[in-house]
Amino acid sequence: MSWEYSENKLVQDSAGNLLQDSLAWEVCYAYNKEILGKEGTFGRTSYKEIVLTRYLRKALFENNSWLTKENCESAIKTLLAYSSSNTLMQINREKFTMLRDGIPIKVKKTNGEEEDKLVRVFNFSDPEKNHFLAVKEMKIHGDLYRRRTDIVGFVNGIPLLFIELKKQNVDVRDAYTCNYTDYLDTIPHLFHFNAFIMLSNGLESKVGTLGSKFSFFNEWKRLHEDEAGSVELATMLKGICSKRNFMDLFENFILFDTSGGSTEKIMARNHQYLGVNEAVESYKNRKLKDGKLGVFWHTQGSGKSYSMIFLAQKIRRKFTGSPTFVVMTDREELNKQISDTFEACGCLGATKANQYIASSGEDLIRKLKANPSFIFTLIHKFNDPTQSPIYTEHEIIVFSDEAHRTQNGFFADNMSLMLPTASKIGFTGTPLFSYDNITERTFGSYVSIYDFKRAVEDGATVPLYYENRADLLDIQNPEINDKLLDAIEQADLGVIEQAKLEQELGRDIHVLTSCERLDTIAVDFVEHYSELWTTGKAMFVCINKVTAVRMHDLVKKHWNRKIKETEALLSGASQQESMEIKRKLEWMKNTEIAVIISQEQNEIAMFEKWGLDIRIHREKMENREMDKEFKDPDNPFRIVFVCAMWLTGFDVKSLATIYLDKSLKAHTLMQTIARANRVYEGKSNGLIVDYIGVVKALRKALAEYTGTKGDHPGNDPAPDKSELIARILNLLNDISEYMKQQGFELSCLVDATDFEKLALVQAGANAMCISEEVKKRFEVMARELFKLFKYVEINEVSEHDRASKNAVSAVYDQMQEKVKYLDNTELMKQINEIVSEYIEVITPPDRVSQNSNHIADEGIRFDISKIDFERLRQEFSRVKNKNLLMKDLKEVINDRLDMMMKRNPSRINYYERYQKIIDEYNAEQDKAAIEKTFIELTALVNDLNDEEKRFVREGFENDEELAIYDLLLKNSLTPAEIKKVKKLAKILLKQIKQTIKKLDHWTEKEETQAAVDVVIRDILYKELPESYDKEITQYRQKVYEFVYSAYSAA
Repeated sequence: MSWEYSENKLVQDSAGNLLQDSLAWEVCYAYNKEILGKEGTFGRTSYKEIVLTRYLRKALFENNSWLTKENCESAIKTLLAYSSSNTLMQINREKFTMLRDGIPIKVKKTNGEEEDKLVRVFNFSDPEKNHFLAVKEMKIHGDLYRRRTDIVGFVNGIPLLFIELKKQNVDVRDAYTCNYTDYLDTIPHLFHFNAFIMLSNGLESKVGTLGSKFSFFNEWKRLHEDEAGSVELATMLKGICSKRNFMDLFENFILFDTSGGSTEKIMARNHQYLGVNEAVESYKNRKLKDGKLGVFWHTQGSGKSYSMIFLAQKIRRKFTGSPTFVVMTDREELNKQISDTFEACGCLGATKANQYIASSGEDLIRKLKANPSFIFTLIHKFNDPTQSPIYTEHEIIVFSDEAHRTQNGFFADNMSLMLPTASKIGFTGTPLFSYDNITERTFGSYVSIYDFKRAVEDGATVPLYYENRADLLDIQNPEINDKLLDAIEQADLGVIEQAKLEQELGRDIHVLTSCERLDTIAVDFVEHYSELWTTGKAMFVCINKVTAVRMHDLVKKHWNRKIKETEALLSGASQQESMEIKRKLEWMKNTEIAVIISQEQNEIAMFEKWGLDIRIHREKMENREMDKEFKDPDNPFRIVFVCAMWLTGFDVKSLATIYLDKSLKAHTLMQTIARANRVYEGKSNGLIVDYIGVVKALRKALAEYTGTKGDHPGNDPAPDKSELIARILNLLNDISEYMKQQGFELSCLVDATDFEKLALVQAGANAMCISEEVKKRFEVMARELFKLFKYVEINEVSEHDRASKNAVSAVYDQMQEKVKYLDNTELMKQINEIVSEYIEVITPPDRVSQNSNHIADEGIRFDISKIDFERLRQEFSRVKNKNLLMKDLKEVINDRLDMMMKRNPSRINYYERYQKIIDEYNAEQDKAAIEKTFIELTALVNDLNDEEKRFVREGFENDEELAIYDLLLKNSLTPAEIKKVKKLAKILLKQIKQTIKKLDHWTEKEETQAAVDVVIRDILYKELPESYDKEITQYRQKVYEFVYSAYSAA
């Protein structure tokens, strides 16, 4: 590839130019240009330094007029200090707090006493007054390794931004897996202060935070809500790196969530950032709006709870006063969930969430008057119509979660009367409906919209597919009229209400709960879900509590029957089929099935009338944390039967399939199906299985909702499953065509038998390994195909299409096979057969054994220049699967280089040579290129053989002594000096090993690290030739880094 199209020129330079020309960052190129020293380019005295104290010191004085020189140095020391026992996430969180809120220091007052003060690092109120610097190709050294980063962005000398770039034809995932994760291991201190991590190939870009898996890196597609969006790097840089946005994101849109026992760093996604800032603008104009801040509709699964926290956090930081935020829901489980989230994100300080929850109507009134930061309450706590309006000096801001449900009736009226001056914003995951005038009257029109379609397009949620199995099974359902829908939707009722419901519905309820109908559905559920066993967890929604328990028992019975049927398949299965059946059997036997329903009085007697024992289920619900178990993807609790609980406000990312046997209306229906749309690793979509014909209600709901802001049209959140099948068939066709373009016919593999099929699997893998680009594109398409296939049953695709998928899978698996060759075995033999007869062996005369005619091993020298390249090319042309051989050869060389470089880091030139060969090979991609590359790699292998025996020729006893010698060696040494350095290498290694042997875990403590460093220093000062006098510190550092790496476990 020519220079003008290289990664540096086309991607890195373009990013740097945009940062400099459009966003007014200072941009510098550092590689081989940076001068170290306090007066150097950036003021760094070592490549290990990642904070540019020159710029930091200047900013501290500018942002803190009271600061003395002594105070400044104290603040810098505090900021840079960290405990080596802390995790990288703990260090990052500690640094973030200091950078956002100020560095805590002790300051002496005039009377001699000390006071605590905070030193501000950034000017958040006027972002332009901060110093923004982007450094390209910056050297960063760790304790063990040295790396060169693409772009690091500094604000006031603090490295807040990390950008890893790839060529435009390289998958952006490579930036994560090949580079970013390596930097976390090799130069982790670069990320002590990091806020944003960007990965891009110029055409596609992702942004995320420390600790995030690649699947949680997100696009930044829009600068304004109404834009169609672009995933290019230019859009992301403009959206995140404009000085105002950058400081706003850092100050107000980063959270550390400790839910679930571990800490996750959360950065607002694009739609959250834009939506929350729209709400902030609305809040600025609250007096003109009569306190109606609007309706914030972001579809279920797009992070509504975090958006609430971001909004509250920004209002508290950017506006004067001390407002009380009243977070209002209509269900106990939602109230607990959202208060726990606020607590886990640090919004409540050291106080537990339950201290902020209103326990009664009287407690709510006391809290409203007392001005706590937050109040979490049910709408039902506004239960006193005689309560006079509350007027306070502090401002009250109401966040109404699931706004469409909390603004109807008696309690909502009381809330409006009790809080006449409060500002109110309604949050909802479902749209307003055309008949819902109350919600709009309370909150105003939409302030932000992020609908189903856009959430799926952006990857904020996964697509949902709908499957109507009622028609497939010919299940007779009664006509679901509005009266029946209203009654069923409220089916989480007590005994009296349940009896009244049954009396009103008469025959229809008995049709829906008849034994024959339920048993038919139970059988189908077991067959259906057991086919989807690799997809995730399942939720079955029943018409009422009794039916939930009945379905549980029926499914349990048929589940056990299915296990026995599956066991019977083992007798006639092949070895491979047997392994798959055993894995499925283990999953089925371990799967736990449970019921989750609310309590009610007299429930024991009521269930006994049906011949059911609720106590065994209730004991499980009371004594275990069933919600946490179901949320845990590794927990075997995989199937839950519910009635009304867990349908709203209950997020389970690994929930993949929802089975509906309960008719729901409007918001409840949309919230329920959205339980399956959460993003989870390996999950390509969610599936809604309908046993009752709920799709009619869904279509009606979509027809009735209104899109006031910009008049967004309705879009179907759960298209028919036929669309999923169509996606699979289209993808199969695309893969087949792509393989055909590389000279391989997938249909030939499908039709082949016996040894021909085996040979074609290798031929297919060989064709897909012709280049890294071809290989990666095929693998991406194949993985997507495998994910989609998880959601279909055997009879839903043709036998030929399933055979085609299996053929793709066989080729894919062959490509993933990583053969672990030992030295001079298998692969090396295959290569040697081609090479050995065309290579000349030179035997130095002094290496011939005195006692025999054979040549001593260490004396063998391979003269690569004597290879007959034309003969070698002819021999290579006879190899059948050249690309697979090349793949294996590259893997072996890569592993061998890794091992050799760990033993001796001075061998970096061999790695650079290998990388150059591979880069040239990837750039050319023709028959001549692969032959040329094979020859070059073969030559490299032989050179590596030679290199591994070099220690003998240099007069050392082992490779370790050679490594020390190579680190100390420099140009223009005299023969006498070389001899002295060799002697020194032996002495130094011996002394280092003796010192380390006496120390326990020497790399973990500063004192023991210093002891080893002193040994190196003293011996180098004493033994190195005089020509090293001005460079001893440099060589001391190189040796110490190698020793730290090579002998850290000693």
